[in-house]
Amino acid sequence: MAIGVKNLVVGIPVGKSGSGNPGEYEKAIQWYADVLGFKIEWIMGIASLKLANGQEILLFGEEDDENSLWYTGDIKRNPHYSMQFSTDNIEELRADLIKSGVVVGEIIPDAGGGEPIMMFCDPYGNRFWAVEDKDIDRVN
Repeated sequence: MAIGVKNLVVGIPVGKSGSGNPGEYEKAIQWYADVLGFKIEWIMGIASLKLANGQEILLFGEEDDENSLWYTGDIKRNPHYSMQFSTDNIEELRADLIKSGVVVGEIIPDAGGGEPIMMFCDPYGNRFWAVEDKDIDRVN
């Protein structure tokens, strides 16, 4: 019997907790709001941000304590998640990200699925993918 998952919320580490730089966390939250268009819902130790379509992310500071809910290990050397953003125009998104000072990879016209993709990073080293949505018949 399946329990049934209602929603998925992804948590993203944006620096070490207690790093001695209290402004870094606030800068991270603002970057996601200003550059990617998330609305800040609430901040209470972690931050909840949402896109206009209701998709939510949580931003948190990494913990070194292996018993912590926010422990990530050495995420910079061994990232263990994949986040993909979709867009109607990848070239326009790439140009907008570059204007915002974001580290952006080249657009790969067809990475095997028939859709153009690219990689980009937030200022904290988290790697993301963007894909241009296209109607592709993957069955035939």
